[in-house]
Amino acid sequence: MQWFSYFFIFLITILSIATRAQAFPPSSIDLENVKLADAIRYIAKTTHHVVIISPRVQGYITLHLEESNLEKTLDLLLMANKLARWRVGKIWYVDLQEELIKRKQEQEKWRDASENAAPLLTKLWQIHYAKAEDMARLLQDEHYSLLSKRGHVRVDTRTNILCVQDNAERIVQMHMLIQRVDVPVKQILIEARLASVDSDYERELGIQFITQAAMSGGMPSTASLAYPEVNSGQYSVTLARLANGSQLDMRLSALEQAGHAKLISSPSLFTANQQPASIEAGEEIPYQEISRSGATAVVFKKAALRLQVVPQIMPGNKVLLRLQVNQDKPSSRMILGVPTISTRRITTSVLVRNAQTLVLGGIYESNSEQGEEKFPFLSQIPLLGLLFQQHNTRESKRELLVFVTPKIIAMSG
Repeated sequence: MQWFSYFFIFLITILSIATRAQAFPPSSIDLENVKLADAIRYIAKTTHHVVIISPRVQGYITLHLEESNLEKTLDLLLMANKLARWRVGKIWYVDLQEELIKRKQEQEKWRDASENAAPLLTKLWQIHYAKAEDMARLLQDEHYSLLSKRGHVRVDTRTNILCVQDNAERIVQMHMLIQRVDVPVKQILIEARLASVDSDYERELGIQFITQAAMSGGMPSTASLAYPEVNSGQYSVTLARLANGSQLDMRLSALEQAGHAKLISSPSLFTANQQPASIEAGEEIPYQEISRSGATAVVFKKAALRLQVVPQIMPGNKVLLRLQVNQDKPSSRMILGVPTISTRRITTSVLVRNAQTLVLGGIYESNSEQGEEKFPFLSQIPLLGLLFQQHNTRESKRELLVFVTPKIIAMSG
């Protein structure tokens, strides 16, 4: 481990050179065959440092430097002579590198001995907003444990109480950490609307497809990924936003009354910051399943649209939404009498303002309606009545739109 200690001192010295390179203007030095300790004192005094030099620092040195940074010169001078400085308060103590390593090791041994001799105290914490098990794992993390070698932690899951036994210094550190971590997590209300809308009337909802320039923070705001259809065609999910999300329910109601839209579901649910929330709408398809013994049973397969949202509150009253959309719908294909389910999935992230409505689209369904128009009486005349009849087919294309509105709930009290 000694090589690591030398490397650590070398690294600290290099970093100190970089951070203090511009602290003092360049100066000239002209020292001829002076004691190394005196040269260190001179440079330290010029750079306004107070140093104490060990008697073990011996030797002479000659320095002729013009327009040199004294801070950098001092650090290089110490490195060249295998010296190091150890800060104690506002004073630098200069000694041989190996001596400072020994001193550091002795200090660590003294600290360990002091901890082993310190009496153990028992402290109980009532954890209010987190799980006591999670807090215990945090205190005894394998990479950064706050427990001493003699410390122990116990959890009462029934009362969510954390019990720690350790020395006073460690308990103070744990208390500070628990105070910072055991705080209420912000809540987010996720409002969703699932609606089927005629593609010709989408603009009446105020939908604006987002471009990357419209998004702050440099995050991509449009995601349109294509997946192959089981039979043919393409499947994609596109992100958009509403110009005025507060009028969404009113506009959907107007389109629904006109027969151009259908509100499928409008769930709302609370979730904590960075915790997932799921919304699902669909149906279960029944089919008969025959066992080896010949018995039949009715089995259901789920075909649904599932939306999972993981919101994260960002600075500037914004919310980062991590979205995963699963679309399962029945296919026309049958395998051994069992209907197949066409499954598609997309995962994306988008940054929106608080209470801004995000629109997910790109899931289309086509309907074909056949109608007949005819004149009364005249259309019933054999053969001639065909001239007074008209058959027409009306094709309609609807898009399934998912509206997601995150709202940050203000903390009370």
